[in-house]
Amino acid sequence: MEKKQKDTKIPSPVSKMVTTEQTETKSAKYVVIREGYRVSDKEYDMPNDPSAISEKEFWTRVAKKHSYGEPVEIVQYDAKKHRVWADAKE
Repeated sequence: MEKKQKDTKIPSPVSKMVTTEQTETKSAKYVVIREGYRVSDKEYDMPNDPSAISEKEFWTRVAKKHSYGEPVEIVQYDAKKHRVWADAKE
């Protein structure tokens, strides 16, 4: 009597799908805000940028002369909070 061998198939190795995320390191941008609303058109690389400081001083003077002196700050740019709305053209 012959013994029957079982057909045992060795499974081929399953290829692993590796997903790698591309992470870009973006440098933080800063904007000037007045009472939480963005007033600057520019985005600055550093919070101590001389242009940012002069713009902050300008908006502080505007707030003191023509309003109740609300706080003016240089804060890190947040795309959701500090976006600039484009004018609707017809």
